[in-house]
Amino acid sequence: MKKQLRRFFVMTVAVLGLATAATAQVEDNTHRPYKGFSWGYCTYYAAQVFDRFAAAEGGIDWRGNGGMWLRAAQEKGWQTSTNPRDARVGAIIVWQNDGRGHVGVVDDVYPDGILISEMNWRVNSDGDATGGFNRISQSFLPFSTNLDRGVRRRYFFAGFIFPERAATARKGFSTQDARGTGRQIRTVDAVSRPRVVRKGRP
Repeated sequence: MKKQLRRFFVMTVAVLGLATAATAQVEDNTHRPYKGFSWGYCTYYAAQVFDRFAAAEGGIDWRGNGGMWLRAAQEKGWQTSTNPRDARVGAIIVWQNDGRGHVGVVDDVYPDGILISEMNWRVNSDGDATGGFNRISQSFLPFSTNLDRGVRRRYFFAGFIFPERAATARKGFSTQDARGTGRQIRTVDAVSRPRVVRKGRP
């Protein structure tokens, strides 16, 4: 009994500590939607960051919940990929599940995985307290998982949306640049996104 109480106490302190750290990441209290995407949700954050990469292409011009974004972007003529190894800095990553799905943004690409930032990745989504409503958090996702995630509720990788339309995609881009050189790719200026808390790769 004493061991169980001690274990419960340690787990409670750990969770509260994580929750306290995440509380400082509240990003925006204006409550204003962005391009029709409600404040505080994953789509709200991903749309703003993506638009800074895709400004020359006019930015996001689709709607819907996160899980609908891949098909919606394809229908609007955006370049996409369903290959996890095609990850590129600035791309939107889309997950699907039995609900609304989820989206985030690729921050860095490594030979063994990617670093993503996201908003509204809840405690009950992955068994941790790294994010939450209107909070930006970062996670490292290994390619060995096929970029699927979630413990209590599974989210399955659906694909990437790149910040350029298929008709005007840059020629000469090789996914080798993003995955095979053994070097860390950092092309995102810290001021190019809404106050991402950079924790680095685990």
